[in-house]
Amino acid sequence: MDQNTFRGGSITWWPPSGDHVFLYKANPLRFDYFDRFIENWKDVKVLDVGCGGGYACEFLARRGAVVFGTDIMEESLHEAANHAANENLKIEYDLCTAERLPFSDQTMDAVTCVDVLEHIPDKDQTISEIYRVLKPGGWFFFDTFNKTFWSRLFIIWLGEVLIRFMPRGTHYWTFFIRPDDLKLLLEKAGFTTVEFAGIKFTRCGQKKSDFPVAISPKGKTAIIYFGAARKTI
Repeated sequence: MDQNTFRGGSITWWPPSGDHVFLYKANPLRFDYFDRFIENWKDVKVLDVGCGGGYACEFLARRGAVVFGTDIMEESLHEAANHAANENLKIEYDLCTAERLPFSDQTMDAVTCVDVLEHIPDKDQTISEIYRVLKPGGWFFFDTFNKTFWSRLFIIWLGEVLIRFMPRGTHYWTFFIRPDDLKLLLEKAGFTTVEFAGIKFTRCGQKKSDFPVAISPKGKTAIIYFGAARKTI
């Protein structure tokens, strides 16, 4: 898979607009859940696979992590690097596919992959690469779309066709994946601890982000779900 065949890519990220506003503002929500596994990100070596314009990378860098980002879109990385430089954030960006990461074995403490797996046809190879670059005991954090009627209705039919919140053709429903199927791929790669979580609506006074929801293992996973997987120590 190369840049010419990739679907769902974008080269305009800063300032966030359109559907990118959601991607940008979702980071506090995501990391409120990921923080359950890594409470302090200072000096943690993190790779963000499919980093786009660097939203998650910058979020992590501001928390003291040592951050690397990879993406298949050269224009996105150029914009990400320029914005990081303007913000005085030290982030290393590399152009590559998710299926072949330019890092040595066991070099990362954590890998994040948010809003990306639903765009990748070869998830098996991608997860194997993520496992390879993780140190023993390292964590893989992700979110992606479930392969259900509801995800097809809300993400593609409503989001892309009727409301046009996203450009048409951004997603292929055939690339979406059910949690049970993703768990099989994770376990095949060698991950031994796997947890999934979904969306749980909260009262206004309880929310920790711009959205009135929280991520919980007891939440709904019919459309989108989140997860954490740990490499064997």
